[in-house]
Amino acid sequence: MGALKKICLAFALLVIVYFLCVTFSALNNHYSWKSMDWNEDGTTSIFEFFHSSDVGKREIKIDNKVCTEYFSYKDGLPIKQVCENEP
Repeated sequence: MGALKKICLAFALLVIVYFLCVTFSALNNHYSWKSMDWNEDGTTSIFEFFHSSDVGKREIKIDNKVCTEYFSYKDGLPIKQVCENEP
């Protein structure tokens, strides 16, 4: 096997391992498909699924209602908020 084939095979293996790790991380968050709709367009894309590996959630209070805030691990900024009385 040539050196170029070995490099390509190693690169492909790294890409596969990366996507497996991101998939495992996204599944490990236990978010529902509806909650992973980060842009709130009504559907969850595969990109939003992979993005969920970099999203955390925390409980917050807004007007005496308990809400869940989804935030980016990257910078801690909120992505979306869902309150108990909202669908």
